[in-house]
Amino acid sequence: MTQFVNLTIAGLTIGAVYALVSLGVVVIYRISRVVNLAHGAMGIFTTFVFHYEFNQRLGWPVGVSFVATLAVGAVLGVVVERLFVGPVRPDGILTTLVMTVGVLLILTELTVQFWGPNQPVIASIFPDRTIRLAGTGVTVHQLGTIGCVALLGAGLYLLLNRTRYGRAIEAIAEDPGAARIVGLPVRLITTSVWAIGGATAALAGMLYIHLNTLEQISLTFVLISSLVAAVLGGFNSLLLAVVGSLAVGVAFSLAQGYVSTPGVGDLIVFGTLLAVLLAFRPDQAAALESVSEY
Repeated sequence: MTQFVNLTIAGLTIGAVYALVSLGVVVIYRISRVVNLAHGAMGIFTTFVFHYEFNQRLGWPVGVSFVATLAVGAVLGVVVERLFVGPVRPDGILTTLVMTVGVLLILTELTVQFWGPNQPVIASIFPDRTIRLAGTGVTVHQLGTIGCVALLGAGLYLLLNRTRYGRAIEAIAEDPGAARIVGLPVRLITTSVWAIGGATAALAGMLYIHLNTLEQISLTFVLISSLVAAVLGGFNSLLLAVVGSLAVGVAFSLAQGYVSTPGVGDLIVFGTLLAVLLAFRPDQAAALESVSEY
């Protein structure tokens, strides 16, 4: 029973990181109809900035570095949207998707060129302590990761569904031309959403560090797992994205813990993604293929 509880908590924690990535992907998709495959690479790049530049070179406290890294993530989101994604969106969804892959490759290579291929030990933004919960040991980092997802998910839900800003995002997603006619600053709001997405990518990277080894490509594999949850919600539902991410994380953890065959956890995740895609509803598929213009 103790092993099951341990594996479940570990699964919820890694699922929380999946949820952070999935939330960022869904938020960006809701306004621009772009599946940002560079999201994980953005998280890795900003986390290395957090470690090498803010913590080591400048010697800032972890809390200050954390806030600064969120700002760097937001700026990176703006740069990606303005310089790479925005200019090619009129060329269609396939071109835009390929561009995000190009951004992924560029950021991954820049990470290696700037800081080397090393896998550094990066400080956690939470105290390095373990507490007893449900008869097992749980780290503060694990609880903090789950708490961050709860706060971010609730905050994004209220922002997108209970504010004028959220209604503006939905209007732009439905018909950017009409939104522009009624006076909405389409370009500015779109860029601000990419800034939110970039900040969530940075947060995911900083929370991932004490759960798994931080390699230059690691969050890209996390992104693939997160796409399962995003697809479940039709790239539109924040709640389904979070619930699906937690379920994928728990399934992955239990498979790794109870099945000795290597790679079973990954097989479950990728198999689930294929199954969801095969069962994808036609109306959602049509929505995914639509491209709005700024």
